[in-house]
Amino acid sequence: MKKLFLLGLTGLFLGVSSSVYAQFGEPEVQKQEKPKNLYDEGYRSGFGFLFDINDFGIGVGGQFRKGLGPYTEALVSFKIAGLRDTREQTYIDIFFGTRTIPDKFQRVVSFPLKVGVKRRLFADQITDNFRVFGSISGGPVLAYSYPYFNDSNNNGFRESSFLLYGRVERTNDIFTGWKEAESHFGWTGDVQVGIDFSSNFASLQSIQFGYNFNYFNKGIQILEPNRPDLDSNGRLQFDQSGDVIVEPNHKPGKFYGSAQISFIFGWMWN
Repeated sequence: MKKLFLLGLTGLFLGVSSSVYAQFGEPEVQKQEKPKNLYDEGYRSGFGFLFDINDFGIGVGGQFRKGLGPYTEALVSFKIAGLRDTREQTYIDIFFGTRTIPDKFQRVVSFPLKVGVKRRLFADQITDNFRVFGSISGGPVLAYSYPYFNDSNNNGFRESSFLLYGRVERTNDIFTGWKEAESHFGWTGDVQVGIDFSSNFASLQSIQFGYNFNYFNKGIQILEPNRPDLDSNGRLQFDQSGDVIVEPNHKPGKFYGSAQISFIFGWMWN
């Protein structure tokens, strides 16, 4: 009787164990869904309006995208952007509201044309409506420089006090001085990381962070090339003609680089 009881208890234990194992055992491994991409979904071309913010100011333009593969796109972008020396500081007259930038010699407007490649990153780890990517691009840039002020005696610096210099050279507005503009040819490029938003692939919404640079082999004279030559007592010196004696101040700048944030809004199509 005792043996039968032990055998029955053992059988009951084995049956319960099998049931528990069946209920709480390891689940079957499910296959991960393949990430969606614009190329396979048929969205292989796109255009977006481009807005940049960096140390040089604001740039506006457009960007064309062309799919080369599931996670790779070719980029062509063109924009209009200001270019300045990062040492510039703007001062505002509290009485008249006029803005003045000491040492500024020329304004510069640039027209960069860049061709590059963009590659989606971490496609298997990050959801399709938050598509992280990296990009690199480069190309030519055409820039135009024009006078910041009316340098009436061509001495390379702005005479801003009638008491000191006997004249006041007025600053130009952004539309004045184009007749004296000079062209400059150089090279530009950038390295970016960014995010394409939205699960609707027909909509193009991107934000990018990166570094942008411009290089001009001959340089651009953005800051004043000369400054007054002062004597040991800090007073102005004049030559026999009564003009202020000057000495070199700033050299033409060749390399202009800056961190940059960009926004792109547009659409994709087949």
